[in-house]
Amino acid sequence: YEMHNLFGLQISNATYESLLTLFPGKRPFTVGRSTFAGSGKTTAHWGGDNTSTWGSMFLSIAQALTFMMSGMPMFGADTCGFAHNTDYDLCSRWMELSAFFPFYRNHNVKAAISQEAYRWSSVAEASRRAMLVRYSLLNYMYTLFYYAHTQGETVMRALAWEFPEDASLAGTYSQFMLGPSLLVTPVLVPNVNTVNGVFPGVGDGTKWYDWYTLQAVNAAPQQNVTLSAPLEHINVHVRGGSILPLQQPGYTTAETQSNPFGILVALNKDGKASGSLYLDDGVSLVPSATKVVTFNFANNVLSTQIEGSYHASAPLANVTIAGISQKPQDVSLFIGKQQCEAQKLIVEYKDNTVYVTGLEQFTQRGAFEQALNFSFGWQGHRGNVHDWDGSQQHGSHHGGGW
Repeated sequence: YEMHNLFGLQISNATYESLLTLFPGKRPFTVGRSTFAGSGKTTAHWGGDNTSTWGSMFLSIAQALTFMMSGMPMFGADTCGFAHNTDYDLCSRWMELSAFFPFYRNHNVKAAISQEAYRWSSVAEASRRAMLVRYSLLNYMYTLFYYAHTQGETVMRALAWEFPEDASLAGTYSQFMLGPSLLVTPVLVPNVNTVNGVFPGVGDGTKWYDWYTLQAVNAAPQQNVTLSAPLEHINVHVRGGSILPLQQPGYTTAETQSNPFGILVALNKDGKASGSLYLDDGVSLVPSATKVVTFNFANNVLSTQIEGSYHASAPLANVTIAGISQKPQDVSLFIGKQQCEAQKLIVEYKDNTVYVTGLEQFTQRGAFEQALNFSFGWQGHRGNVHDWDGSQQHGSHHGGGW
């Protein structure tokens, strides 16, 4: 009788139940190499003993997507490779890639050379830059896991899953989506400083923005675009129509959670965008309080709807809007039913992007304690802020603005 699949499933179940006994009410977090159908309910999975080769790094993307389809969204590979010796080029690129996997760990066999990021200055810098992006996106990633848990959605996604009408994407595994909003284009071969990537949906009007510059991409349908990719850089693009909740990255995840929030709006071809944010205490098995914030941008107004009572004390620091053709002549801000002195805000405009800072002074109680309504106006054309009465309240310059 075949036992190895049953053993992998049951050992994770037993460990999970034991941790619940030892730490009542707290969420266990375990990771296993031997898992089976249903293991995603109690454990994460790491990809096992790969090798320090470019081929293993490439295959980790398809492996991750396979586990996404198998109901195990918390997945990661042994970054920089497990067996054999890595090198600075491979490890730099792999540390960049894995920063956009849910489970992120550098791990190798004792017989191989040490491969901590600090062993090479180039790997340290590549890791640092990628981690800054990852840490600023932790709330976005956490929200993806909320929808994976409650609705069966995937965290990492193949391009073909998001754009099924484009048959040419069926065999694309050198790029992937992180949720519906981020396109990641890693370097997967040695000794290069460029990478080719496609931008799906552009034939139907989808816009893409460079994460670092917020400049719109100029690409034709199914065109392989050559992107600059120096050793310490991984290409990330934001899908037009997305609103991303960000947080100023700190040295640790705990420090990041106490830092100010930001909101990045990437407009689609119709000048609209939407997104969401899920918040809870991050440790309770059954949280006593949660909050879901829904973002919407339309008719030059950024608004939020709030459901739930969880309190996140960090203030809102900035709002960045990419895809606006001219600087707003005036802004109006309501938080709840209270109109704020918008003239105290700093509004800057550069290269089709609006940067609004100074919001901390109005959000000291917490970024999402009350619904927000932020209107941008031009001569003869402004958002419909005058109809705002707080009714959307339910229940209690770089890299997206940082």
